[in-house]
Amino acid sequence: MSDLAFVLNRSDLPFGELPGWRDVLATFAGGSVPHCWAVAAPVQWHGALRDSMSGLYLCDTGRGGDGCGGCQGWRRDGQGVLVHPDLMVVGEIDKAGNIDACRALIKELFLKPVAAKRRLGVVLAADKLLVHAANSLLKMAEEPPLHACLLFLLEGDDFLPTLRSRSRFTTLGAPSSFAPRPAPWGEMEWLQWLSGLKDDEDIPSLLSSWTSHFLQTGDLESAVRAEKLRLLVLQKKLSQTMVCDLLILTLKEELPFEHIFGGLR
Repeated sequence: MSDLAFVLNRSDLPFGELPGWRDVLATFAGGSVPHCWAVAAPVQWHGALRDSMSGLYLCDTGRGGDGCGGCQGWRRDGQGVLVHPDLMVVGEIDKAGNIDACRALIKELFLKPVAAKRRLGVVLAADKLLVHAANSLLKMAEEPPLHACLLFLLEGDDFLPTLRSRSRFTTLGAPSSFAPRPAPWGEMEWLQWLSGLKDDEDIPSLLSSWTSHFLQTGDLESAVRAEKLRLLVLQKKLSQTMVCDLLILTLKEELPFEHIFGGLR
């Protein structure tokens, strides 16, 4: 098995069972790959995401590691990092690139592919880009060459709106900047939590802390439920009473809630 195939088929990928990642795989399998994609996930996942999504983008079939012309271009450098002649990376896992690096990326993306059908630019720590550096990527995000794609990896929702509006946005997990905090468990703890709830409670941040705890303990199903609810609260203006009702239904009672979310979209 090639290095790339091994990365894509790892059973221990922390996001491998999340619905958002299944959507990513389905998108590549369907062939309708966005030229500009922003993925929000805990920063400790970014290395695996960079390798996995780059492998899918630069594969001729969108499966990765299948021996096609694009996949044959993968190598490991002296530090063991996967590299490809059609892959350009700006920034580091926890440090954004500067404006010069972004401008260099743009020039590289305009060049024709060497081994794959596409060229891919990965922008790490995209939520930490300074405004001038982020703005330099706007034109590329809006009108890229037919062969060029951009992948933004970030940790939270703090992403330049003009770039976000030009990107497909996928969330794979709550930001790791929120300290893990266990959700109430059992009838008594939920009653105590409800009785102590303040009118100005920051529910999205609370849900992020719960999601981090669920992920830390390996409870992916509850993590997905909490993350979906967090995104819903951010997108919709819901009363605290309605939010509490949804919390009880989805996290305490663990009822199927697809129809609830569908009715609120």
